[in-house]
Amino acid sequence: MIATKKIKKFENIIGYIFKDKKLLLNSLVHPSSQIENKKNKFYSTNDFERLEFLGDRVLGLAISSLIFKKFNKNNEGDLSKKLSYLVQKNFLHKISLDLKIDTILQYSFKKNEKMNVSILADSIESLIGAIYLDGGFKNAKKFIKVFWGPYLDVNQQNIQDSKTKLQELSQQKLKKLPEYTLMKKEGPPHSPIFTVSLKVLNLKKIKASGTSIRDAEKNAAKTALSILDAK
Repeated sequence: MIATKKIKKFENIIGYIFKDKKLLLNSLVHPSSQIENKKNKFYSTNDFERLEFLGDRVLGLAISSLIFKKFNKNNEGDLSKKLSYLVQKNFLHKISLDLKIDTILQYSFKKNEKMNVSILADSIESLIGAIYLDGGFKNAKKFIKVFWGPYLDVNQQNIQDSKTKLQELSQQKLKKLPEYTLMKKEGPPHSPIFTVSLKVLNLKKIKASGTSIRDAEKNAAKTALSILDAK
């Protein structure tokens, strides 16, 4: 059970006071927490995933509305790129860190970093769904405008990032994130070379290297995109 003091502090952070606290509580109890506690008879079904489903749609509409109004000279393609960037899992994870939702969310912390990113991103959509049900679209959009607003002027470099483009493509086609795995690190400490493998979109495993893990992953993503473009 989440302490009342924590609930009040979190409501102050998000700038919205719930009339129905149960909606907020349901949005903050991830299924992984319940499954872990099943043996303790704590397990019960909640609406987290239903709220997540709803919040995803509300977020998409709100962001579409905000960028449509703000960027009135952009064409459909440019707006679609901005929308995709602002609703992707990694960006939702960034918002979750801004809100410090990990300090109140009830979930089972995983050793797999991608799982934690996904859980925290899902919790943002669940929260949006709860705000929508409690206060309607107006309040949900207000919340989204406050926390997404500073990022609406996303630059072209971020939109065209190879990892982001590949992630969007993979999610559109298979509803899966690309899987990057560090294979080895070699060379002197002051100038290491990292090699990663990439599994994505039923392509053969791709290997790439770089002076950092991030660079290696970007290079792998570029290779994957070039292969897909050639098909």
